Amino acid sequence: MQVHLRPINLDEFKGKSELKENLRIYLNSCLSQNKALDHCLLYGLPGTGKTSLAHIIANELNRKIKIVQGSSIQKNIDIINLAMTLNELDILFIDEIHAINPQCVELLYSIMEDFVIDIALGKDFNSRITRIKIPQFTLIGATTLLGKIPQPLEERFGIVFNIKTYETRDIVEILKTSMGKLQLNLSEKELLILAENSKGIPRNANRLIRRVKDFRINNEKMSINTILKKLQIISKGLDIDDLNYLHSIKNANRPLGLKTISQIINVDIYTIETKVEPYLLQKQYIHRSIHGRELTTKGFQFIEKYKNEK
Repeated sequence: MQVHLRPINLDEFKGKSELKENLRIYLNSCLSQNKALDHCLLYGLPGTGKTSLAHIIANELNRKIKIVQGSSIQKNIDIINLAMTLNELDILFIDEIHAINPQCVELLYSIMEDFVIDIALGKDFNSRITRIKIPQFTLIGATTLLGKIPQPLEERFGIVFNIKTYETRDIVEILKTSMGKLQLNLSEKELLILAENSKGIPRNANRLIRRVKDFRINNEKMSINTILKKLQIISKGLDIDDLNYLHSIKNANRPLGLKTISQIINVDIYTIETKVEPYLLQKQYIHRSIHGRELTTKGFQFIEKYKNEK
């Protein structure tokens, strides 16, 4: 049976103390008034806990949650059908909400603000607007690309959280919880090594500890560093894709555009933008200029130190 590592309530959600403190206040206020929580927008890198938070909100409020992908909402009828399935105080979670077709996103405005749908019946001069009331509900939107959300839509979210990467100590606490669920015994030093190689992303940390469990079942004495090497993780979370990215710029000996790098290392542009580059920028191994992506001194030093890694 698959062991689920996702937290189910705020107590299990490690780190982000200020976010949790504010959210708990909003939830308590919502429960005391028996009303729908204000619409929430969660944005941040993939794997930082946006989906987990949506489930936690539903669990803490003891309310039903309906989950859809933004890319599946491409016509007005898609939004109407969704709205008509909601019951009073339900939660609708739209993951990657920026992927909703811009041509139909305006229909969300009256739904979010007034809990009504205005539908045009008939054609041309014979058409008339019919207003349909829908139950009060909470829309939770999650996105990795905040800039792609139309401003009028963003402004209709009463609660907005930027879920940034996590401190190493918080990742260690996440790993301790996951270790217990996986019935795995790791030392503080081993947990710290895993945390330092997780790029500050809980999803990465849990993926690593699952793989450690696999390797330790086969060889309980295998070291964490040996396991990381088998997973092609080089140092501080940087892997072969990251190293290939850096090499592509170094070998070109000039700034490179995103499309060119994508073609060289055979990784799609979206993955590079959302999973590769943010950490390299954070570690100051690259910088972006009007001419393209360039290596920093730290980037060159990393390549030189690990140039023999395959």
